[in-house]
Amino acid sequence: MPRGQKKRSIDDYFSNPKKAKAGETSATGGWEKSTNGDLLVYQKNMSSSEKIAGYDMDGTLIATQSGKVFATSYDDWKILYSEVPGKLKKLHDSGYKIVIFTNQAGIGTGKHTVEGIQKKIESIIQKLGVPIQVFVSTGKGEYRKPAIGMWNFFQNEANGGVEVDLDKSIYVGDAAGRPAEGKKKKDFSFSDRLFALNVGLKFYTPEEHFLDVKTQAFNMPDFDPREVDASLPLYDPLTTKVPGHKLEVIILVGFPGSGKSFFCSTHLVPLGYVSANRDTIGSWQKCISLMEKSLKDGKHVVIDNTNPDLDSRKRYIEAAKKCGVPVRCFIFATSKDHSRHNNKFREFSGEDHSKVSDMVFNMYKSKYVEPTLKEGFHDIVKVNFIPHFKNKSEEKLYRMFLLEK
Repeated sequence: MPRGQKKRSIDDYFSNPKKAKAGETSATGGWEKSTNGDLLVYQKNMSSSEKIAGYDMDGTLIATQSGKVFATSYDDWKILYSEVPGKLKKLHDSGYKIVIFTNQAGIGTGKHTVEGIQKKIESIIQKLGVPIQVFVSTGKGEYRKPAIGMWNFFQNEANGGVEVDLDKSIYVGDAAGRPAEGKKKKDFSFSDRLFALNVGLKFYTPEEHFLDVKTQAFNMPDFDPREVDASLPLYDPLTTKVPGHKLEVIILVGFPGSGKSFFCSTHLVPLGYVSANRDTIGSWQKCISLMEKSLKDGKHVVIDNTNPDLDSRKRYIEAAKKCGVPVRCFIFATSKDHSRHNNKFREFSGEDHSKVSDMVFNMYKSKYVEPTLKEGFHDIVKVNFIPHFKNKSEEKLYRMFLLEK
């Protein structure tokens, strides 16, 4: 977090989004951007309505003229279906406010320019022939679908104070989790369907909405944050005791974001365990030095690293055996996507954790070898992830889908 920047709370995420500075607009009229630069808004002060017809843009309202998956230029587009303009006009005439919510992370990476995307969107609106308000997420943070930062900004800052009637409103998008069918490839993500689900809007694919096709088959993500059970026991087996020996070493095994450090600080350190963490100490050699010194001082030790493979665990097991101390393995029963979700939640809630890339999660998974007693462990314990929330807003955010795929 940049020096001097105020840390945001979960409540800010829902009710007090970052406002655009007065007069902070782009070179193209009608555009404004948020103070952190990750959100562009077109026609912020457009007339309000309780009925919203929300749309994704690429693959929903437009397709590439070239037929390629990605546009070759800012002019490489065409209206997806001939029915699109008429449908939008009919909705507008019926009192619906037409709003586009689009992810354009290419702006944040430098692949696209702000001016290029702005002119493209203005040309699309002109072609469609109806007033449209637009929200553009330019990064990979809280405004990017399926997170609802764009919706929160729209509802709190750009609808004239009018509360949206979710029962009368809809959202349409092509990132719907549909499987491959015939020559048609599977959808690239779930982001549009999950965005609508997070907000509470009825969802339709472009084919369902514009062409009146029957409801299309779709899949949901393997990990569902709504189903994380806070009533599970912490340990499996239930008879697990901590400490389990007069003096011991516990080696933690689990994905980044699986809850190891929280478990360590909440359940082990208060009992006198010394935490050896490679991220804070600097190397596994230093972790072993700290472990050996702590054991000589008569203190329990917990190795708070990911420890996915045999080699990463072996070095600690051998060092503990030289000290004549039993070693236990605590495996965190948190899946890859659950851990990715936890990491994204930390990012959105302003916790002081560094972002973990998908490459790191994939690397852990590729290295992972299931721990066994043959490695030299006295026993192996499974640790369930038990979510803890400071307030209802924090739980509300956690239960939302935060991963697009």
